[in-house]
Amino acid sequence: MNRREFIRRMVVTSTLTVTGAAAIVELLARTGSPEQAYQFPATQTQSVSANSSGTQTQQQASAPQGYVLIGPSSGLSGKKSAYFTHPTYGNSILVSINGSWKAFSSICTHAPCTVQYGGGSSIYCPCHGATFSTSNGSVLGGPAPAALPEYGVQILNGNLFVTTSRIN
Repeated sequence: MNRREFIRRMVVTSTLTVTGAAAIVELLARTGSPEQAYQFPATQTQSVSANSSGTQTQQQASAPQGYVLIGPSSGLSGKKSAYFTHPTYGNSILVSINGSWKAFSSICTHAPCTVQYGGGSSIYCPCHGATFSTSNGSVLGGPAPAALPEYGVQILNGNLFVTTSRIN
């Protein structure tokens, strides 16, 4: 093997090693979630129906106009964040700020990585370091080009609802 062939093989090997390591880090970041986060189970549309005797067999929480039911608020007890699937926009995150809940898309606007809430006043992307404000989803730092989409939140009769459309 001559010098030129040796250098070519070293460059190829180094490139493959770095690419493989980066892929592993990206996969771990995408599948990881903070321990304090709760994952709402997928909600099922329930309807109120009457049996032959006229009594109701199922009850659905009545969603305010422009909102959709995510699940029981009891799942949030003692939690600082929770993940859920928005029926229109997909993967989303709830964060508790001074006793109030805020909802945002959980997909970083820079790259398709799942953002995390570590406490305080920011949400961060573990893949490339972007940070977002918990007050309105705006970009605080990093490579993200736009704010996280935000949804309105209401808790009524022990159930959590989010708006069907973005509020920012």
